[in-house]
Amino acid sequence: MTSQQPKNNKSDASLEKHLNSTFAAIKIIFIYLIMGFTWIIASDMIVEIIFPDPETNDIVQTIKGIFYVAFTAIIFFYIIHRQMDMYVLTIKDLKKAYIELDEGHKKSLQLEDQLYDLAYYDPLTGLPNRIMLEQTINRYIAEKGDHGMIGIVYFDIDEFRNINEVKGHSVGDELIKSIASELSSHIQKPHMLARMGGDEFVLAFFDMMELEEFLPTIETYFQYIRKSYMLAEDTFFVTYSAGVALYPDHGKDYITLMRHADAAMSIAKSKGKDQTVIFDDEMVMVIKQQTELLNQLRLAIQNKEFQLYYQPIIELDSGKPVGTEALIRWVHPTKGFIPPLEFISLSEKNGYIKDITEWVFKQAAEQFPEWGKKRSFKVSINLSASMLMNDKFIADLIRWIEDHHIDCKKFNIEITETAIIGDIQKSIHVLNALKRLGFTIALDDFGTGYSSLTYLQRLPIDTIKIDRSFINSIKEDTEEFYVLKYMIDLAHHLKLTVVAEGIETKEQADMVKKYDVDYAQGYYYCKPMPQQRVIEYFKVTQQEGV
Repeated sequence: MTSQQPKNNKSDASLEKHLNSTFAAIKIIFIYLIMGFTWIIASDMIVEIIFPDPETNDIVQTIKGIFYVAFTAIIFFYIIHRQMDMYVLTIKDLKKAYIELDEGHKKSLQLEDQLYDLAYYDPLTGLPNRIMLEQTINRYIAEKGDHGMIGIVYFDIDEFRNINEVKGHSVGDELIKSIASELSSHIQKPHMLARMGGDEFVLAFFDMMELEEFLPTIETYFQYIRKSYMLAEDTFFVTYSAGVALYPDHGKDYITLMRHADAAMSIAKSKGKDQTVIFDDEMVMVIKQQTELLNQLRLAIQNKEFQLYYQPIIELDSGKPVGTEALIRWVHPTKGFIPPLEFISLSEKNGYIKDITEWVFKQAAEQFPEWGKKRSFKVSINLSASMLMNDKFIADLIRWIEDHHIDCKKFNIEITETAIIGDIQKSIHVLNALKRLGFTIALDDFGTGYSSLTYLQRLPIDTIKIDRSFINSIKEDTEEFYVLKYMIDLAHHLKLTVVAEGIETKEQADMVKKYDVDYAQGYYYCKPMPQQRVIEYFKVTQQEGV
């Protein structure tokens, strides 16, 4: 009943309008007839009185008829002309209304397109967003069922946060657009590249074949974008960490596939980044353990669970210790010793590395007086990449120096090549600031990176530490041996001192001493130990030598 009401109201209004128009027309005709008959009768009577002569009367009657016809024509002309003007105006109004309606329709279509783009495409890169990716995957699963196969590659840019912090978000956006443009130019349907937000992307490969063929395909795509990018006049070499999940093996719906691919990517990050990891069921347990570890890491400093261990650095000419490297250890109340590799990367990813770094500086400064008054003795502290590239690091360090009474001349800062390679210009700026504060600088893990020699002359460093993996593979009269000899000679030519890490045998100790390495450290001399035990070792070596 109620649904018919609007229609009935509309019909009644139309009928009423039609009746009003009819009554108005009848009224006009009725008035015209009265005036017409009145004119004819009255005018005839007047003419008869004024012109009784029949001949004159006929002439006047003719003139009167002509006048009546002319007057009537004028009246009809006025009425018709007015109606025509109204009709023309109505036509113009209708045309105008049609144009406005057409423009409104076009704007409506444009707005609809804009809303569609906003709903399904990323505004920065123009790539499909997570909504379109989800709909596409769900549609494929609905059509193909278990007979189809999808390869999901969830990846992000390693150390992208550093680029944003160093160069600003606008430069970071330019890098995102460059990567999106490079990859999308190689993606062909039905495959798909989507941006999930931030620096995270997903490659979806539909109707994928065998896994053995799939992994080389992924690596081929990454080779297109694993390269150096010029960003705001600085060069950044960009790498990627990726996790892979397969439909239907690793999940039969979109949410599960994404969760598992993301978990695999997290594992790739924890293993050192710049690699691709395929999901397996054990990863769920690993992610759970990492989450628990992270929750416990929040309270580790407060609960005094961290300790500093020290490993002596030996001067090879004298055989006496001249310094020591401070190494953080986490002694968990129930899990015991937790290796730094398990929690340092977690602390970097979740922002705890700043508190941990401050704790190391504070503890090392407090314990330094126990090493004695030896003028040349120094304690080395490792500095993570995330701290080195943090814009607030130098300001924070100056505050720590004041708060904890740190004598900068008594400390050596160790950095790795991976910490500086992302932005060499900023690294040089930060290292120079450290030098001005009084610290000496050592380049750790030297020999593991392909570009170490390239940057060696440009960096404001005092020491290189040759990595243990390089030392362990050295045998005389081999290619590696001559490379080692060249590195030592080059460092000395640049007036740098050389430390050999990972010395575990007498043969290794004799070899590095023979070829003019200045200092050494490793299990052959002393393993990392609490301070008091290392001090006891120092007392013995001061008396006997090594």
